[in-house]
Amino acid sequence: MPLLKGEHLSEWVRIQARSKRNYVWLDVYGQGKPKITGAPWYMPDGVTSVYPFIEDWRPEELPFPVWLAPYNGGKTYGDMLWTGGITLKIASTRFIEALCAAEVTGYRTFDVEVRDHAGSPVEGYIGFATDPSPGSDIQNLYDQTGQNYAFIATRRVVEALHDHGADQLDISPYTPD
Repeated sequence: MPLLKGEHLSEWVRIQARSKRNYVWLDVYGQGKPKITGAPWYMPDGVTSVYPFIEDWRPEELPFPVWLAPYNGGKTYGDMLWTGGITLKIASTRFIEALCAAEVTGYRTFDVEVRDHAGSPVEGYIGFATDPSPGSDIQNLYDQTGQNYAFIATRRVVEALHDHGADQLDISPYTPD
């Protein structure tokens, strides 16, 4: 359930894409992508796995284009898009504009190609990764070093997102285990 401006928030909150069935869930597609979930996906050499290039989002190092497209029947595009079992975060331009306007720290962006159910381009989405340093407004969950589908942020980030109308997200108080 999203927290709205003015509600009681802890200093840190957990933010992630909404994953309800009516929201679009994305997967990565490209040449040689196996039809069976969890099956190995190799480069044309038949040995090198494609997944490390996807997880670190280094598509320019792949010998074929990759894109993100829905794998469920959802029709609603939120301010972050659920990417299932991969650690990529995809954010709306409204989400990124809110972070820029508030001079939020601890993230980076990258270009991604998002397509709809019919394979047509969907505009208005950017790749988003946590890139924290001590004191950043955005941090990794549980002090992880790698990417995760969720992240933690300060109350100031939530207020900036809310002020820009970027509220199609799941936001909850953060309580480390």
